Amino acid sequence: MSYLHKHSQFAAATAAASIKTAPIEVFAAIRSKILFGQMLQDVKAVQRSIAKLGLLSPLVVVERAGKLYVIDGQKRLAAIRRLRFTGQLPRSLNRIPYVLYADTVERQSPAPALLSNRELYEGVVEAFKAGASPDAIAKELYLTRQNVTQILTLSRLSPRLRGYFFDGHLNLEQAKAYAATPHHVTQDRVFDALGPFAGDREILAASKDVAEQTVVAMTPLELKHAA
Repeated sequence: MSYLHKHSQFAAATAAASIKTAPIEVFAAIRSKILFGQMLQDVKAVQRSIAKLGLLSPLVVVERAGKLYVIDGQKRLAAIRRLRFTGQLPRSLNRIPYVLYADTVERQSPAPALLSNRELYEGVVEAFKAGASPDAIAKELYLTRQNVTQILTLSRLSPRLRGYFFDGHLNLEQAKAYAATPHHVTQDRVFDALGPFAGDREILAASKDVAEQTVVAMTPLELKHAA
């Protein structure tokens, strides 16, 4: 099931949840982002929509220590903050509508369904580079510890395959299988041979075969660069 499919199912569930309101000060993003490039353009588009039509769907949050952490609607939250800063926030949004995640669907492992693959990867890697432990990252991003350790292995993916993972053409299990092979050349060759629908076991078996063939065919200089 794709991220977008999961997200649409989740959005439908929020419609039946109990909508509450709170002042904007109590809302927080799971991850603070500097707005630039495409992200800024997206937020500006949401900003124009809210200024014209109001907030069409509530923010989805989890509550911790008196704060409401937004897990679905972070662009809407950023747009609302920008509108408030410029004095253009509609009066109807003096209090922001929201629903609690626990009121929408049974919680199992929400973050993988609610964040894109790119957001998951960048959030985990940024936190790890900043010195956070896997347990701390799991708590901060609403992941399991296993999710965190799996995502950290994806730094070994070739740039090409990492891009496919970000775009949703590879799922986490497939990406992990490719990342188990250290050489980017091998990863790309296996993907070219198997395509985007191979299972993780098939990927691992093919990677072993291709890696052996690649090493035999490599020159000493190529072996040095691949190491």
